[in-house]
Amino acid sequence: MPDMSNQRNAAGRAGRGSARQAEILARSARVIAEEGYEKASIRKIASAMGMSISALYYYFSSKEDLLFSIQYNSFDGLVRRLEDRLDGESDPERKLYLLIENHLEFFLERLNELTICSHEINTLKGEAYDKVLERRRHYYHIALGIVKEIKATNKDAALQARLATLNLMGMLNWVYMWYDEDKNRSCRALATEIYNLFLNGIRSESRSRPQPQ
Repeated sequence: MPDMSNQRNAAGRAGRGSARQAEILARSARVIAEEGYEKASIRKIASAMGMSISALYYYFSSKEDLLFSIQYNSFDGLVRRLEDRLDGESDPERKLYLLIENHLEFFLERLNELTICSHEINTLKGEAYDKVLERRRHYYHIALGIVKEIKATNKDAALQARLATLNLMGMLNWVYMWYDEDKNRSCRALATEIYNLFLNGIRSESRSRPQPQ
C-alpha cells in the first residue's frame, strides 16, 4: 500500500504548480498509459524522464504514489475547473454544455491521464482509492444534479437521471479510444455535438423500445 502521507504531500505540491512535478506526472502518465501499470516500472519511468531512480524518488515515494497523484490531480483539476465555470450560472442547459466542454478541454490535452483514470480505476487500494473515489463521486454528483435540473423542465422525459448521467460519463470518457486531433473535429465542435446528442435524448417525449424477436 502506498504511503499516504507522502501522497498527500506530492498531491499538494503538484497542486500548487510545481513545474518539475507536473512534468514528471505527465511523462509518467505516458509510460503507464502505453505500458500498463503493471509493466511500467520505476526504471522505465525514470528513463523517460532522463533521471536516476533515486532522483525520481525525491519527488514521489513509489510507483503507487505516482499513480495516486496522476488520478487524484486529474479528477481534482477537472472538478475545480468545472466549479469555477459553473459559478453564477443558473441555466441548466448551459451548465450541461459547460460540463461537456470542460471535460473535453481538460482531457483532450491529457489523453494519457484519461486512459489511466479509465483503465487503472481500481488499481489503487485503501486510503489512496478512497481519496480518488471522493473526487470522482463529487464530479458525478455535479453532473447528476445538472441532469436532474434539465429533466425537471421536461416533464415528459421518461429517462432515469442516474442512468442518463452514467451514459454521459461514458460518452465523455471513451474519447481516449478514438480521438485524433488531426482527424476529428475541434474540441468546441465535438462538445456541441455531444451536447446536442445528449440533450435531444433527454427531451424526447416518446421512447421506442426494441421489438421482441
